Amino acid sequence: MSETQDLPPPGTAPEKAIPIPMPTPPLNPIPSLQTLRSWLPLYLSKTDATLSHVSRVLSTPSGTDTFLLTLCYTSLLSSSLLSSLSLHRIDAAARRLISQAIALPPNTTVIIDTSSLPPSCLLITSGRLKALSELISDFRIFVRLWGLLSIYNWGKRVYNSPPTDILVRRIVYTQVASNIAFQYLENGAYLASKGVLGWGKEKQGRAWIWSSRFWMLHVGLDFVRLWREARLRVLKGKAHPGSDEESKWTAKWRREMVVNAVWAPLTLHWSLEEGFASDFWIGVLGSVAGVAGFRELWRTTGQV
Repeated sequence: MSETQDLPPPGTAPEKAIPIPMPTPPLNPIPSLQTLRSWLPLYLSKTDATLSHVSRVLSTPSGTDTFLLTLCYTSLLSSSLLSSLSLHRIDAAARRLISQAIALPPNTTVIIDTSSLPPSCLLITSGRLKALSELISDFRIFVRLWGLLSIYNWGKRVYNSPPTDILVRRIVYTQVASNIAFQYLENGAYLASKGVLGWGKEKQGRAWIWSSRFWMLHVGLDFVRLWREARLRVLKGKAHPGSDEESKWTAKWRREMVVNAVWAPLTLHWSLEEGFASDFWIGVLGSVAGVAGFRELWRTTGQV
């Protein structure tokens, strides 16, 4: 028999042609041991590069604080989400139980042994994540006890090399003063809460609130500073759309604007005695600020 006997004659329409079976690739191919061994050096190299990168990020106090800031608020956000999910499930289970109890005959006694119910894994995990967030927050406040020294150096640099624009110069001077007040009040409230200082509970509460208000003042002034710097850049003809310098400046300006935009409602929340934001929104806004800073930190420390 000829090998071409079963082929369709010339001019046959494609839909009438005999389909040629194609080999079917194996489902979920499992790499061989030899293949895995060949991949091992690549994975080890990538792991080493990632760990070295993380080490560079954590090698400076600012890098460590940015990492802890991100971890603190993402842990709080995760805790809030897990808690809401667990409570939703508990509410659904309670509704089912009530509907079943209503369907029982009258005068039926229902006994529920709550001691035999296992604890919710979601609630346990939520509690542990919130405890981690509170621990990191406490540690970051402790590390900021020396913040007055860095503010002093910042003020000295501003005094020796003040901004040329008078409005920006006054803004920065006011920010230095507001940060001194913020740091002094936060340090006092924190040390008093640990029993180091003799401030009473009422004085501690006022110190926490006013420290947040001075921080809020810094954030509000930063909006004015950013607006003024963008305006001056246009007026002085330094803005050249499409240039590499302009792209870098715009990216930095936008990043600072985003960070201030997420800190603004948080500083307002902490400046009020009762506050208005839930743990969920505190976690969301804080996570945005942390991730924005960490992404830039990761980018700038990418090169050895």
